[in-house]
Amino acid sequence: MRRLRLVSVVLTGALAASVGVAPPAAALDLGLGMLLPVLAPMLPGQQGWVSAMWTTDGDVCDIRITASGGSVGVDYPTNTDTYTSLYINSALADGNLDYSAFRFDIPDNALLAQLLTVKVSWRQMKSNSFKRTDDLRTKVFTCAGTARSDTALVTIPVSLALGAGVTQKTTALSVARGTPGWIKIAYAGTRPGMNNFRVALTPPANLTVTYPNGAGSAGLNANSALLVGTEDFAAVYLDASKLNAGTYKVPVTATYSGGSLTGSLTLTVT
Repeated sequence: MRRLRLVSVVLTGALAASVGVAPPAAALDLGLGMLLPVLAPMLPGQQGWVSAMWTTDGDVCDIRITASGGSVGVDYPTNTDTYTSLYINSALADGNLDYSAFRFDIPDNALLAQLLTVKVSWRQMKSNSFKRTDDLRTKVFTCAGTARSDTALVTIPVSLALGAGVTQKTTALSVARGTPGWIKIAYAGTRPGMNNFRVALTPPANLTVTYPNGAGSAGLNANSALLVGTEDFAAVYLDASKLNAGTYKVPVTATYSGGSLTGSLTLTVT
């Protein structure tokens, strides 16, 4: 398997050791190249978009990139569907930079760096088909040239989450006595399995708490689960009209499949 050429970047021994892979050898042939075959780190169970930066020797067009490997799920932007290309255009001028985007789904049980096979194809255009200053968003051109392709191994480092798998991000809020309304309590997740996530308050006397749809607790806004590497919030309606002005510590409990988190909210009533 050939390796995608490294351009102006050296994978140091320390970085290679941290992800458990040896640095790939550089190829000298002209064409499209990935700047660094180590992508942004992700958490076990995390789903999200990751970018890879590319450059080229010579003008290229009709760039199509796919990735696959092991148990990692891969999705692409909706406008290309079965592959990804570059952000500005599916073409790139000699010496310029642009990035591709992949949506990865890391297995819940991943403990080590994930290796993916990245395949890229393009057409090598005639020299000086583009100027480096051309805006390829608007430039009209004919994509023609020699069909070329390359394949590489690319690494996604996996970072293991330490400590609690969920963090309460909202710990203090202010409300007006005469203006009942909704507040948002945000949480961040770092581990998989935070399903059926619910939030409930234990209010002091004279603070009225109401949950959506008359339920006994509030779910999250975006999903029923708190996804790895994301933040989401639960909305709670507060009526503090019968409270005196002051500061109150309100216990907050988040429950989810297999666990719970007890926190608090410092509520200032004005």
